[in-house]
Amino acid sequence: MKALNWITNRHVVSALCAVPLLFTCAYASAEDAAPAAATAAPAEPESPFTLSFNLGLYSEYMFRGVSLSDGPALQGGIDLGHSSGLYAGTWWSNTDPYFLGKGDGFSKGNHLETDWYVGYARSFENGFGFNVMGNYYFYPEGERSYSAANVGKKQNTFEASIALTYKYLTYTYYRALTDYYGAASDNTIDGTGDTKGADYHELKANYKLPVGGLNLLAKVGYQRVPNLLVNANEGDWAIGLNRDFAMPTGGKPIEGFNAGATYTSTFNVKDQSYYVANGRDLNSNRIWFFVKRTW
Repeated sequence: MKALNWITNRHVVSALCAVPLLFTCAYASAEDAAPAAATAAPAEPESPFTLSFNLGLYSEYMFRGVSLSDGPALQGGIDLGHSSGLYAGTWWSNTDPYFLGKGDGFSKGNHLETDWYVGYARSFENGFGFNVMGNYYFYPEGERSYSAANVGKKQNTFEASIALTYKYLTYTYYRALTDYYGAASDNTIDGTGDTKGADYHELKANYKLPVGGLNLLAKVGYQRVPNLLVNANEGDWAIGLNRDFAMPTGGKPIEGFNAGATYTSTFNVKDQSYYVANGRDLNSNRIWFFVKRTW
């Protein structure tokens, strides 16, 4: 999931009270009358809500060490936050409709992934923080996993997560509360189990370097999917640099841009868990790039 950047502050407009006119005594002249004190308009209360948008172009849609787009991806989202720490949002990305290649029966036809999430996050002055979230991965085209064999379910998945943060370090635990991407009992080892309870552990560091305005992002994670016929357990790691910048214009620069590059790889991978599209490993070592804007 993504970190929420609330950069747009909106305000509730308050009504202004009319100031009554002050009249002097009928016998006093205009010169003798004291001037009425100027009454300051009440300050507008700050809205407890914040709304932000993000849009980016990526050379790959990388998810836990695997390319889900097998090429460029356009990604964007909308986030609504409240000063209490509650938030909700949605995030969209194009995906490769033939995840494992056109000749494979695992997936076909889902060109779009949409995420819908709600959560509660707080941070404290001592550097600690937490984030609890529920995220529903929804595929509008409704294609099933293992569609060629007609034994899978729709790939829609609900995943819960909890994150603990200390300064620039974050540990997050994700757990699927539904079948994982539609892998049902027919796809499990004994034909009776399911893939509910698939989980992912992630440790991430996001550190601002003292040179060049660069940010260092490094992560390591491990995915486990229970009961699946094909062993989908694997680890992944990534390291990258990114930088915030403003786009120059003829007038005021446009703020909110960020661009970067990341190297990602996988480890502890069984041969049968490799994801292949048209002869190419989707979870092999690769470098991917992006540019995005948040406003």
